[in-house]
Amino acid sequence: MFRAALFALVGVLFMTLWLRYPPSYGPSDAQSDWHLVLGFSAGLLLLALALPIFARLVGGRVVSRVSLVPAGGAVLGSVSNILEDGLQVGWAFWGFILSLAIIDLGLLALGGAIAFAGRGIHRLLALVPAATFAGLTFYVAAGGILMLAAWLVAAALALALPTRSVAQAGLTTT
Repeated sequence: MFRAALFALVGVLFMTLWLRYPPSYGPSDAQSDWHLVLGFSAGLLLLALALPIFARLVGGRVVSRVSLVPAGGAVLGSVSNILEDGLQVGWAFWGFILSLAIIDLGLLALGGAIAFAGRGIHRLLALVPAATFAGLTFYVAAGGILMLAAWLVAAALALALPTRSVAQAGLTTT
């Protein structure tokens, strides 16, 4: 139940922030609003927590290890966001850009690991990191919707399956 609640919270938080503070491609006054800064940073931290839990739910050791890359990037992004937008530390922008690159590449690798390790229909579970990648990449256009959809699917999966049943049903554990 904890996993499902965490996964749903990730999607709902990103959707709420996306609706409450409509993103733009350029700088905006809202970007330094502490509610948005702390909310977005909390969303990244929740994502950092949710990714390894999701990986353990759907895959073996390799998938779990790969999930640590985007999770680490999300932690870096959370800290960089507080420094850059919250405290107006200009150089932290580069930390945030680096964190986005780590998150994006890590999500692509995680999706590939899930797809490669999965058998049959279980390869579709790679859509959760793929939709997360798309949600963060296209955040201005549809990020909240994509994040909500991806993580509600993960929450439904967490409710439907016991901890390792997907791995036992056809994923390799290497």
